[in-house]
Amino acid sequence: MMGCRGRAELASCDDDLRGVYVAADGKRWDVIAGSPGALEAYPLFDDGALAGDVVVSPRVIDLARTPSGVAGFVRRWYMRGADRCDAAVSVHVTACRGDELELVMKDPVAPLSFATCAFPRPDGSRVERWHRER
Repeated sequence: MMGCRGRAELASCDDDLRGVYVAADGKRWDVIAGSPGALEAYPLFDDGALAGDVVVSPRVIDLARTPSGVAGFVRRWYMRGADRCDAAVSVHVTACRGDELELVMKDPVAPLSFATCAFPRPDGSRVERWHRER
């Protein structure tokens, strides 16, 4: 069966996963090819922030195809003055079918200390389902 823009629907996570996806909350993500065998997902919405004196970058999702599936990291940096801390938490693509990706992910959290870039444990994982736009 044909999916978005004449492409075949996803049968597995080995298929071409590139495209613009919409999460359940309406936020759009652009999944593009990265280095060979890798994918990158960028938010197509305002995802950065200024929290007091801390600048928070938009999230970037780096994914790689492995023998056990597609997995990687959600990355973002936090900056206060000249101090910068880079955070990364795991993400796993658990299903690819039809025009949907299912991801198990968490969001990076701000550091407890900019001097040591010590991070608290992020909140629990959640399942997100992204639908590829037609």
